[in-house]
Amino acid sequence: MPHTPASPLQRGMWINELAGSGAAYQMPLAITFEGPLDVPALLAACASVLERHELLGSAFQEGDGELRVVRASDPPTVTYGPEQPPDFDVRYGPLARFTLTETGPDRHRLLFIAHHLVFDGMSKDILVRDLADAYAGRPTRPAAPPYGEAIQAEAQRVEEALPAAETFWKSRWRDQFEVYTPAGQITASRRPGPGGSVAALSGLPDAGDLGVTTFERVLAALHALLHRYGAREPIISVDLSTRGGDTAETVGLLVNELPVVCRPEPGGTFRELAHQVREELRAVYAFREVPLARALGGLSPRGSLTPVSVSYRRRGPDPGFPGLAVTVDWAMFNGGARGALHLQAIEGAGGPGTLEAWLRHDPRVVSGEDAALIATDLRAVLSQPPDTPLADLVLPSAGARAAQAVAPAPAAAIATAPPEIVEAVTRIWCDVLRLKHVGPHEDLFDLGGHSISIINIIARIGKQYDVELPMDVFFDNPTVVGVAEAVAQASRDAGA
Repeated sequence: MPHTPASPLQRGMWINELAGSGAAYQMPLAITFEGPLDVPALLAACASVLERHELLGSAFQEGDGELRVVRASDPPTVTYGPEQPPDFDVRYGPLARFTLTETGPDRHRLLFIAHHLVFDGMSKDILVRDLADAYAGRPTRPAAPPYGEAIQAEAQRVEEALPAAETFWKSRWRDQFEVYTPAGQITASRRPGPGGSVAALSGLPDAGDLGVTTFERVLAALHALLHRYGAREPIISVDLSTRGGDTAETVGLLVNELPVVCRPEPGGTFRELAHQVREELRAVYAFREVPLARALGGLSPRGSLTPVSVSYRRRGPDPGFPGLAVTVDWAMFNGGARGALHLQAIEGAGGPGTLEAWLRHDPRVVSGEDAALIATDLRAVLSQPPDTPLADLVLPSAGARAAQAVAPAPAAAIATAPPEIVEAVTRIWCDVLRLKHVGPHEDLFDLGGHSISIINIIARIGKQYDVELPMDVFFDNPTVVGVAEAVAQASRDAGA
């Protein structure tokens, strides 16, 4: 595998990984087999799939300010035995592994886990299909072009689309971390962390001739909920596949997260909102390959583009393993949360009636009880007549919600670091970023900082003050005064 530049989305994940993302970027997939499994044949099939999809054997290393995809020093593994917690090292690998475990007489479970840097939702369908074909001895499909070629071609298209994308997003984007729930307005964390999960949907009631797709209907229902909870102009980011004809068979990270903004009309109905969502989505699709950070710049690292997000995909037919009854857990929960709320939905080959969805949530922001209320409200919205005015939608959580008054925003933190530390941190930033002046409240990432910059700043501060700052300091407050306060606090703790 030649060394190729990582994609913008991979670079964002890399920074989050350095700060400690836990399980948020792990992508597990479990297949249960019932019947006389040919264990050696399945293990050989696993090895052939890993060999076929080269990105699964990669790692990520940074030098001269550029993140590159390289061949992993430790390749992906295929083992037969007890399942073990994954221990991914994104610098050296492995970033994928198969583990086959016997769970009972004529019953086995195959667990596949990959890091999101090298895998996405649609990759699951490709991997399971290829695995079934290899096990059954069926002919394989032509191999996809190398991932590096796909990324380079995409990068060229992104460059060409940047001017139009910048114009498009300037009038739409606003960076906010407030999320509205039955409990009121809450400020979400930028950092990934441990998560919770509640069941949200199992099939959908018939909506008649609504004139939108199932995905658009579900997304509109979530927008309607946020609006009813207090958001005037709800904003939800959605995962959009960037696959084309030449990458339809590629296993890898080929997805872009982009925001969808709604502006519900006073007195408007759910039907009208659903069509507004449809029109906005189609406008966004024109720039589905352009990362928002490339179009606008200045976005600080975060686990999710916005506090509320949605991933939705339609999966293919169930895989065929001869002589075996097979069950696939297509949306296995990884135990992490990238944002305050994330709706993960999968529509089976049978259409809307086979839709399953789960609401993943960050317990630091949304409790399990509130997540369950939101899931109940979502089902309620989808079951009411489409011509119901938004203000008249019946929400079961209304009785549990005290009021819809917006909670006051927390007061801004006041820097208490001594002036000499603020001055020293400013000099370090100027040296590392090669700038003549840095204001005390300027954002590191607006100034062109990246993960290598953070590492250098941490090293310089450690040498001068004999303290070791965690990288997440630069997520919580990536300003000179924010870092200076962290230095002052670390010095106080060390002297206590």
